Amino acid sequence: MRQIIAALGFAISFVTASTAEQPARQLPITQAQRQALGIELGIAEVRNLVPRPRLPSRITLPNSRVRMITARSPGLLILPLVAAGDTISKGDELAHIQSPSFVSLQRKYLEELSRLDIAHSTEGRERQLAEEGIIAGRRAAQSTAALREAQARLEDRRQTLVLAGMSEEELTTLRQTRQLSSTLVLRAPFAGVVLEQYAQTGEHLDAGGALYRIGNLASLTVEIHTPVDVARTLRAGMRFVIPDEDANGQVIAVGREIHSSDQGILVRGTIEDGVTRLRPGQFVLVQFETPGERGSAFAVPAAAVIHVERQAWVFRETAGGFEPIPVEILGGSGLQMVVAGELTEGSALVIAGTATLKALWLASGGPD
Repeated sequence: MRQIIAALGFAISFVTASTAEQPARQLPITQAQRQALGIELGIAEVRNLVPRPRLPSRITLPNSRVRMITARSPGLLILPLVAAGDTISKGDELAHIQSPSFVSLQRKYLEELSRLDIAHSTEGRERQLAEEGIIAGRRAAQSTAALREAQARLEDRRQTLVLAGMSEEELTTLRQTRQLSSTLVLRAPFAGVVLEQYAQTGEHLDAGGALYRIGNLASLTVEIHTPVDVARTLRAGMRFVIPDEDANGQVIAVGREIHSSDQGILVRGTIEDGVTRLRPGQFVLVQFETPGERGSAFAVPAAAVIHVERQAWVFRETAGGFEPIPVEILGGSGLQMVVAGELTEGSALVIAGTATLKALWLASGGPD
């Protein structure tokens, strides 16, 4: 510590004494002083894609990945089997509903099934009699038409039961056993997660009453609230990042309507990397990267940037020391910033010891 303080005092006196001999922005630092002050260097790299300011956004699910689970027939919710946050597989039982209407639908189906059996028997017998010439062919044709009508009515009843929530396996069991059930079982249409639960045990549900909202989290989208001037530069396929979540994706749609609440445009994107770190409804900050003028932007270590009087600066290495260079921060996150200024590809910048150099610079006069 004493060595650093001594080196700092010596450097300040050296800089002050050398002011008349060096350019106004030059900070003369010897190799020995560099080592004593712990100065380390990093490199500026040209960036052709310029990050824009971070924009408030919300993670959402694509419409195709969301389903509402509703009561297909009115009844009493007797057993909800899952709750919000539960993971489900396709075909899992979600809830049991006791429904007199469901019993009535099954009874009508079995009635049509019996009528179909009779129609089959009648059609077969009369077709044989017609072939033997005992009855007119017209009568056999009428029996065939009646059979087809019975088949159509049965199919109508079958579809009604399917719409009510009965699976094909349950329909097969009903045909074989002819036993009615008052319990309607609701099942998961796909694998996913229960997002919300709307009804509790003992509630009476009308037809169409909501029980759950489920979603498949394998694919996520993001709604980005974008200023009009930024939205004009965007198009489908452009990349974006979510720096705080280490995620990225691409734009899939740029809205056409300006929202009255913030006078911005809603831009939608799909998340490609980092899906598992995000959740539907989560608020995040999204950053676009758009093409800049070639050679006008540079990626520099974040530790290289200092601030004096609201102006960002970096210390660039020169032949006899270092030179403070004003820069404009264009974006960046974490350990890297993207800036514009009088830099070139490979410029060596101070990344350790910047506080000491800043003190030396301010002691010798600071910014002009």
